Amino acid sequence: MDAAASRSFSPVEFQQALQTVAVGRYLVHRSSTESTMALARREADEGAPHGTLVLAEEQTAGRGRRGRSFFSPPGENLYFTLVLRLPVEVHSHLPIAIPVAICEAVAAEGVAARIKWPNDIWVAERKVSGMLVDAELTPEGAVAMPGIGINVNGDPALNPELRDIATSLARELGRHVERERLLARVCNRLEPLLTASPERLVERYRELSMVIGRNITVQPLSGAAYDATATGIEPDGSLRITRPNGEVECILAADVSIRPRI
Repeated sequence: MDAAASRSFSPVEFQQALQTVAVGRYLVHRSSTESTMALARREADEGAPHGTLVLAEEQTAGRGRRGRSFFSPPGENLYFTLVLRLPVEVHSHLPIAIPVAICEAVAAEGVAARIKWPNDIWVAERKVSGMLVDAELTPEGAVAMPGIGINVNGDPALNPELRDIATSLARELGRHVERERLLARVCNRLEPLLTASPERLVERYRELSMVIGRNITVQPLSGAAYDATATGIEPDGSLRITRPNGEVECILAADVSIRPRI
């Protein structure tokens, strides 16, 4: 790992690249934490304002979907959680708005990125970013805490378990990526998307989807996996699928894997 890749995140450079009113303006930066989501929850309980960004150089107990552990080597990538205080109807659109913002920020770095339903960001056939959105109602209103990880300068190929399924921006570009600029791009893109019309959000999500028209395997939260074809994204973000027998249904929560093209 070269010196540039391991350089500590600069809050000053991040703020200089930020163009938002609220998102990212209040930054909590730690060298190490068990989980940025857990830290963000504590910050939220203590009254952290809308747009607060909790960032760590390293997570020692990060988690992904279904409680999976999250690989997070120090000083190379982005591991962060936002505290978002928004009207309830806006919260329902976060699973669409956030992956769109991440995908566009990654694309702005020069990497062609797509959304793998529901909210992973892939480059070609490998994952570059994942997220988990926690939300709760408080006496003061709704608060969401999306936890996001982006492989920036680390090389997942060094981990045998990730070699064939994950990539990083630096690996794709063949150069170091400034984490401050990338994170600012995420915030700059997300803030206007929070007030965009649901129709525009879903339209953009569909444009960036890598699953529509693909043969997939669906693993429900309970029950056996089954094959289907992904045919569209519904306004609520659910995935419309067609089973081999012609049955059409919409799924809102499941794991999806894309079957190889024939």
